[in-house]
Amino acid sequence: VSVNAQVLKFDAPYAAGSVPSSFSNEGLVLTLTDTGNKMSVDANSQYFGTADSYVQFGHRLKSGGKTTSKLALTLTLPSDGTLKVYARSSSSTANRIVTFSQNGANLLEQTISDGAAVKVTMEGDNGPETKSVFPIYSFDVKKGEVNITCDGGTNFYGFELATSTGITNISSETSAKSGAIYNLAGQQVSKDYKGVVIQNGKKFVNK
Repeated sequence: VSVNAQVLKFDAPYAAGSVPSSFSNEGLVLTLTDTGNKMSVDANSQYFGTADSYVQFGHRLKSGGKTTSKLALTLTLPSDGTLKVYARSSSSTANRIVTFSQNGANLLEQTISDGAAVKVTMEGDNGPETKSVFPIYSFDVKKGEVNITCDGGTNFYGFELATSTGITNISSETSAKSGAIYNLAGQQVSKDYKGVVIQNGKKFVNK
């Protein structure tokens, strides 16, 4: 199965009161309601995934508190697929419950806790470093709007929609030996490509 991935993330800081009313990329649109000017975006590097495969994000959208009629997030999806959410609690000691609903039905009600992170040793600028890798929350979605609510301050680093685009006959033996590198759009790139890439079925950041 060939998979196409569309990613929405935050690439620039915004102080509270100056955050745009929406963010969009590759058909994904995140619309914000923030009449109290509580939301903000700042630089914060974190890793998400598993001990074997993880991705890095450099900025986060801070909800600024519990969602209410004055504070809301809506994610509009261009097609059916699997939605991956990269998020953390705004507090290292307090869990958050984040709910995703569509057409009046809950798709996922997830408790987000820093305790779910795993420690991974990875190569840093000054040699091996131990970093926390936080879980990715994923679930099936339909084309249309997904409403996001949280019971306290929550930091969102990104959203990714994965969709199947067809069946490809690829020999597993050939694929494993090829070592070809692809970007998140499924396009083959050179080994010098910078950013999130996929090689031999594993996703990592090429610096």
